[in-house]
Amino acid sequence: MFKSGYFIRFVIILLFVQMLLSSCHALVEDEFDNYTQMPVMNGLLQVDSTFKVQVSLIAALTDSAPVYVDNASVIIESIAETPDTLIYDEKGWYISPRIVKAGVNYSCKVKIPDYPELSAQTAVPYPSEIGSVLFTDLAGRGEEAEKISSVEFAIPNDRSKKLCWQVELITEGMRTDYNFETGEWTEYFGTEKEYIYMLAGQDTVLLNEANPLNLFSNKMMTGNSYKVRFYFNENYTSFSSNDTPYIILKTVDESYYKYLKQYYIYESAGWSDIGKTSQQYPLYSNVKNGLGVFTGMSVTKKKLEIAN
Repeated sequence: MFKSGYFIRFVIILLFVQMLLSSCHALVEDEFDNYTQMPVMNGLLQVDSTFKVQVSLIAALTDSAPVYVDNASVIIESIAETPDTLIYDEKGWYISPRIVKAGVNYSCKVKIPDYPELSAQTAVPYPSEIGSVLFTDLAGRGEEAEKISSVEFAIPNDRSKKLCWQVELITEGMRTDYNFETGEWTEYFGTEKEYIYMLAGQDTVLLNEANPLNLFSNKMMTGNSYKVRFYFNENYTSFSSNDTPYIILKTVDESYYKYLKQYYIYESAGWSDIGKTSQQYPLYSNVKNGLGVFTGMSVTKKKLEIAN
């Protein structure tokens, strides 16, 4: 049994903890009373794919998912075709069977009851050709003497246009996953994105680019072609006999370029070495009267021949 002095002390401490928790709870609730929802429109138009646009409202910190909008009017227009009214599918997605075409400027208008009309534009670029590919199995050694390989190829450049590209490496092949519900292994054909990196070195183009370097523009290019070189480390990127590696070259609209460059800074805001204190960096948006990105791209895919 408690002695009376200890019991009174225990009760006082318990009451203090309850008051502290209650005040913290009230502080958090009072902090976000003025939360106002804003509409968000996101659409990535990829050449030879169908139209697809998602409409939602921004989520509060207490929300587990965005608030999807299912009663909007979504219309995509271009000079080449008649306006296309998209049909609601699920989870805020509005779709159309029409196919995205390269070299076409598209605009999107979204009307949500009780909100100003959203609008955005994008220019879907033509795909870029991947020239002859040079694979170097041993291009160098890492800090732990691991093998560094490189891939090099040329892409065409039109100095009269503002062009942007993104380079990726993927592998395709059969994958296996364990199903914990059935206790069985399942096999399927899948795609995985592999880790690569690019180095600025003495390259004027990359020296004037912000991270990530595998996304770059022709702002500093002076010739009619540009030599792309990326690297991968055997500790992070390796290929099995069942894998087929492919180079993916995305020719992207400037809005896509600006968004991903800004997103890198936004995502890095929590790193202590950026500003030593908490930082706030807004995300890029080209949507009028709302948030989000409406942008376009075309994709070129080429098999990477790697000798065993």
